[in-house]
Amino acid sequence: MYNKITKNKPLGVLLFIMALIGFAIVIYRIAGYQFEYDAQFTPIDYGRFNVLTYFTIQSNLACCIYFCITALGIFGNEKALKISSNPTLKVFITLYVIVAGLVYNGGFPLKMTQPWTFDTFYHAFVSFLQIYFHIVMPITVIFLLMFPFTNEQISKKNVVLSGVYPLLYSLFSMIRGPLVNPVYYPYPFYNPEFIWQTFMKDKPFNAVGAYGLIAVLLVFGISLFIAICAIIAFVHNKRVKKMIAV
Repeated sequence: MYNKITKNKPLGVLLFIMALIGFAIVIYRIAGYQFEYDAQFTPIDYGRFNVLTYFTIQSNLACCIYFCITALGIFGNEKALKISSNPTLKVFITLYVIVAGLVYNGGFPLKMTQPWTFDTFYHAFVSFLQIYFHIVMPITVIFLLMFPFTNEQISKKNVVLSGVYPLLYSLFSMIRGPLVNPVYYPYPFYNPEFIWQTFMKDKPFNAVGAYGLIAVLLVFGISLFIAICAIIAFVHNKRVKKMIAV
């Protein structure tokens, strides 16, 4: 049974506009790419298309597609409504966008996240990109989580499946990293040399040991994804029960 939120036309318009903004940001980021040397954050020109390998970009593009489908459903397309009303899809999208936001914003106190600057148009655009995908979109999906589209709940089995995409993404990033020229990892924690230096300091690099450390971190990371998904699913299920009671 569909809930009233699926007939809210202003919400449909808002989600469609937000999706268009998201698509436009990525297109402009690729088309208008500029390399500016920065010893800490961008020491090498990795090219315009590597932006597509970021978890943030992938998760937010998936979210923009979901927003478009949801908008179509709200405006009467039954197939789109059926897809967008799938609670597992909604919770997974929410999870990935929220985690991207948490990791990015958590990097500020660790000085691993590049500060926002607005001194030029391009710098302002890049800062807006970061704010939009790491703050605005996470807040939006959290808002949508408070309003279930159907009375269907999330099963524990599906919560565990939320770790599949992060696992595949991680494996892809680690395998692809040393194969491209220049060597490129979307995040430093996929780089065995970075991990080795972080934990083992000045000890001679050991590839087996480095990948062993990454394996431990990967298990921890995927477990964290599943744990956060369990919290999101719990919130969703509680909201469903509350709406049924009303």
